[in-house]
Amino acid sequence: SVNKVMKLRIARIIELIWLIWLGAGVGMPGIEVSAQGREEDRLYREGLARQQSGDDEAAIEILRRAIAARPDQAAAHSALGYSLGRRGDLAGAISELRTATRIDPQFHEAAFRLGVMLWLRGEYRAALEPLRTAVRLRPGHPESSFYLGQTLRQTGEIGAAIDELRRAARLGPRSAEIHRALGLALSANEEFEAAVVALRRALAIDPTLLAARNDLGLALIQLRRADEAISTLREALASAPDDRPTLHNLGLALMQKADYTAAIATYRRLLELAPDDAEGHYNLGLAHKYRDDFEAAANAFRRAISLQPGLPEAHYSLAVTLLQQAQPAQAIEALRGAIVAKSDFAEAHYLLGTTLQQQGDLAGAVAALRTAIALAPQSPPYHNALGAALRQQGDLAGARVSLAEAARLNKLKSDRQAALFALNAGLKLLREGKSAAAIERLTAATRLDPTNPEAHRQLGLALRRAGRLREAAASLQQADQLAPRREQ
Repeated sequence: SVNKVMKLRIARIIELIWLIWLGAGVGMPGIEVSAQGREEDRLYREGLARQQSGDDEAAIEILRRAIAARPDQAAAHSALGYSLGRRGDLAGAISELRTATRIDPQFHEAAFRLGVMLWLRGEYRAALEPLRTAVRLRPGHPESSFYLGQTLRQTGEIGAAIDELRRAARLGPRSAEIHRALGLALSANEEFEAAVVALRRALAIDPTLLAARNDLGLALIQLRRADEAISTLREALASAPDDRPTLHNLGLALMQKADYTAAIATYRRLLELAPDDAEGHYNLGLAHKYRDDFEAAANAFRRAISLQPGLPEAHYSLAVTLLQQAQPAQAIEALRGAIVAKSDFAEAHYLLGTTLQQQGDLAGAVAALRTAIALAPQSPPYHNALGAALRQQGDLAGARVSLAEAARLNKLKSDRQAALFALNAGLKLLREGKSAAAIERLTAATRLDPTNPEAHRQLGLALRRAGRLREAAASLQQADQLAPRREQ
């Protein structure tokens, strides 16, 4: 059953945690045994021995007797929590480990185990406090930093996660899993070059780590290095030919290379293994669409939708395909499905508006386009389309306003692009020692895009080097004021 599989997975993870502890030289947790050899001490040692031998059922019974004899044994509560967790009773494990941390707030092992059990249970925010405590109590323990980093990534604190996982990698440089986790966090932060370095390091340590090879392939896809991604993912498939995530990503890399025939074959192989994989059908549809086989694409998108109605991209791609087949009525239905699946899907509202306009439903078009603009107000095409629809509707004043806003946004976009060119030219002139010309170009950059903090900063630095200190101070102050507020 699913519960049995989950319990086995949890047991394996907890077993790995235990092996990490032994491998790190931490050794078995213990308590101070009294000279009299009290009964509770004997029971605790016996429970640990049973735990070490893998007999958690007996360990749990014996450790409960030890706790009954002496309820304030933090180490016994911690050991009991460990065995309960390994048996899949995460709630019981967390209860015992919380008791251990209350008895002894400085007990690293209990804080660490509590954080990991909460992490396994998916209670990521609750796991942060005990894991932070574990790192504070034992700053040199790589596994504490590893799990804290993993938890920070799960809670969306990507920058902090990267810092913690880098610390873990320094403390445990031979751990492939730590380097893989660092690579995933860097990818989540769109630092793909650094992610590739971390994932290659993981594979250098453990070439059999299939997940890291797959993650590396995906990072290479993000860098548009399709040939390297294909080679990496095919290496992964050589050892695990039926691995579905790898087949998914190989198909993406092949599409990036425009090898749609191979991508279709890859997704068909995936769907032989998992006929109900909605994402697989969706990606197969994309490959057919890029090869201009619109009927096959539409069929694949429809299959994806039947399996996962809440997949907005499948509805949207089906609509685009239907428009390419000159079926606007069905496309409108598909776009409405995309919006039901994702109400803030601005592009779907926009395409719905333009399609309704072409079909003569001007009121519907205007409503859809206004929604698209509310979701993405900086998009010039949305304002242009609304202006055209309003003009058709006879609202000439409204049309002028929308078209003027489109023109303003287009100019803003053009000016920002020109400012970027001027900024790069100014930096090049600075490197060549041509200060006066550099200042002229950097001044132009700030004039073209007054909201660009980097242009103001570089101008300030150039002015300071030229001895124009008052102007420099004003530019640098402007950069500081703009940096946190500039629109993306």
